[in-house]
Amino acid sequence: MAAGIDTFLVFCGIAAAFGIGSIIANRMLGAKARKSYLQLTTYECGEEAEGEAQIDFPTQHYTFAIVFVAVDVIGFVLALWALTFRTTNGGVTPVFIVFAFTALALAGIYYALSGEKRWVV
Repeated sequence: MAAGIDTFLVFCGIAAAFGIGSIIANRMLGAKARKSYLQLTTYECGEEAEGEAQIDFPTQHYTFAIVFVAVDVIGFVLALWALTFRTTNGGVTPVFIVFAFTALALAGIYYALSGEKRWVV
């Protein structure tokens, strides 16, 4: 067991040395930073930017996608649960667990959607 921990620590040390060494080599051998007034401007295909960059972006489609993924995850977990507890021998505990999990997941989805002004359904 100790050999696994030693190997892991050696790997972490090599990874840290490689990362820090790469940063140091980039600072020493890399190109010097050049400052220009163009770096402070907004670049849009060579055209001067006009108008406001902040727009009212609709988030309903993303909310719908997040709910879709959440329901898929619930279905996946419930399918795994059904495969694991095919025979319960009269026990109530697995059924309680699945109902509690589903209720908790649906409460989380409702909480996530409660801030939306319009729901996409």
